Amino acid sequence: MKIVKEVTLSKKEHGKYKAFPSIAKVGNEIIAAYREGFTDSTKPHGSNGCVKILKSEDLNRWNEIGTPFCDNELDAIISGPFDDYLFLVTRSYEYKKRNDVYISKFKSNKLPTKRALIKFDNADFTMFGHIIENNGELIASAYGICDGIDSPILLASDDFGQTWQIKSLITPNGHKPALNETSIVMFDGKFLAIMRSQEPSYDLYCALSEDLINWSKPENLGILGHAPMIRKLNDGRIVFVFRDLNDDLPGVGLAISEDGINWKRYNICHYRGNLYNGGYADCIEIEKSKLFVVYNICDEDNEPWIEGTIINI
Repeated sequence: MKIVKEVTLSKKEHGKYKAFPSIAKVGNEIIAAYREGFTDSTKPHGSNGCVKILKSEDLNRWNEIGTPFCDNELDAIISGPFDDYLFLVTRSYEYKKRNDVYISKFKSNKLPTKRALIKFDNADFTMFGHIIENNGELIASAYGICDGIDSPILLASDDFGQTWQIKSLITPNGHKPALNETSIVMFDGKFLAIMRSQEPSYDLYCALSEDLINWSKPENLGILGHAPMIRKLNDGRIVFVFRDLNDDLPGVGLAISEDGINWKRYNICHYRGNLYNGGYADCIEIEKSKLFVVYNICDEDNEPWIEGTIINI
């Protein structure tokens, strides 16, 4: 891995809390989404969050655009494009009061203006990872409690995001430790899920499936981290970025594999300040074997901002 260039997407600002960035590539344009709120010592990720969109064609100059999603937002996960559409997952959250997950669909040359609440009577969940497409279905990864079982959850839509159903649980019999933040990718005729374990272990796990219904027993990757976001490269390799917890300081990490089983880990950067105020990351392939990694980072002031790094792998 070789770092080519570092850029700032949204600079540090006093009193602001910027986090949870994600990215998509549409033609020559990179579209990023992130959540901006205000620092608040009583709330782990600040308060009064709004979702914002950033666009750039050269990765140096970023045009920032607001969205109407300002209902104490936490997440901003952008996926696609699918044909000419992008999907954006957002979440309005108040501790022990509500955990409302939404999906919006919009043309890639437009902005999201409305969203639909995704809710099931038998599940309390949070979405994480990119939406993917398989045989006419859209597949979304999530985690939470379904029918009393704590597990990563897969959702499916057969009408291009109009309605969603629970498709499967990756650990239908539960797992110790319980697994939460999950992202999936299709490669070599199979599906691979990378999952974070709940504290205090911090271990990352993987599971494989051929049909998105039946999953292998999760295997420990031997990598410590949170929030894994996975992608398949054009040459067939798989990568994921994550909050890297393998060193003395937390940071942003990258893992690369050719088979989904054996992984090589690299550290992109470290940060100081609170563990949870940095390290949420995403990546996209911008040229052959060249990635753009976006992440939030912080220092001792604990006012996180959004950075990006171009990497050759």
